[in-house]
Amino acid sequence: MSFVTLPISALATPDPSGVAAQEWRGFLQFRPSQEAAKACPAHMLGEGGTAGWAYGPHWKKPRATVDAIGCFLLRDIEVWCPGILVHGGQVVDDANLSTTVALSVARADAGFPSRFGEQAAARRVDRPALVVAGPGYGIWGHWLAEFLPRVSIASQLLASLRDEWIIPLPQDTPSWVEDLLLSACNVPRHAILRYAPGQERLLFARAVIPTFSFSGEYTFHPYMREFYRSLAPAAGEARRRLCLSRGGPGPSANRPFRQRDFFEENARRRGFEVIRPEELSLPDQIAMLSQACALIGEYGSAMHGSVFAGPGTVIGCIGHWNAVQMRLGEVFEQPGVYLTRGCLWPNADRPISIDASPDDIESFLDRVTSLLD
Repeated sequence: MSFVTLPISALATPDPSGVAAQEWRGFLQFRPSQEAAKACPAHMLGEGGTAGWAYGPHWKKPRATVDAIGCFLLRDIEVWCPGILVHGGQVVDDANLSTTVALSVARADAGFPSRFGEQAAARRVDRPALVVAGPGYGIWGHWLAEFLPRVSIASQLLASLRDEWIIPLPQDTPSWVEDLLLSACNVPRHAILRYAPGQERLLFARAVIPTFSFSGEYTFHPYMREFYRSLAPAAGEARRRLCLSRGGPGPSANRPFRQRDFFEENARRRGFEVIRPEELSLPDQIAMLSQACALIGEYGSAMHGSVFAGPGTVIGCIGHWNAVQMRLGEVFEQPGVYLTRGCLWPNADRPISIDASPDDIESFLDRVTSLLD
């Protein structure tokens, strides 16, 4: 299906004086456009067209600069579902990767417009909205890389509104999201408004739409580093070798890894603690990750917990990966080791799967530990 989109710039132009923003029709800048972290060389097995280990920049490169970050203050915004905002019957497009994903999902859904016909009146909400969630709102890594920094940007830039706004979240958002918002950004639980995407839409007379803290395909603004380092507890020298496990019926169900037991057992032999993060409280997870000198595991959401680790922490990933972890490594100054040989992208007949050989797994672990000695 097709529908009309409206650039967010048409609703709120940059406003250094703040006058338009006072009327909720402007953009307030929090940090200016800056030079992005440079592409760093990584250790790669299965990339670069070589039979053995390659060391160099990956073909996916960051942007040279990252856009300014801040908040749009808008009027009469309808929240239809995460990533889909509507003004005057037009879908608002901020040209961000997360929004692009939401728009593509909506366009692929033939029933999308019919669920929001004129007969379904919008639920009016008097308090201003702080809109931060997009596609992936139920996934840990999306909150770390995308949504949580948006809350911090708004909280620092618009501190006077903190006691007024509410954050709309779908009804099926996991409860740990509320824990994360409270722990990291001091968002009380009563400031969260649950709604049913696809069944109701919310109409806010005023809405705060923070920018994401990255441009393009996850070229992160330096503010990411500033924000997460403010959350890490004071700790001594980082000495722990951590292996984040996807074992168990939940985390491993959608990503088969035939040699998972072999990988974890051999990690233990090299001094790694095998940890299932979901079994720990959020403060314990943050404290643990901040003590890591090396963090390894299957590529995925849990590995984005590297944002809580310090500079110099070695990050090792097994499995197919997009640009997110590499870009995080660059902005957080963390060297990366990637094993992608034997890892298969999903298709209509199979999920993402990892079938790395025992020899390659041993070589991966050797490569990680060689950077620690």
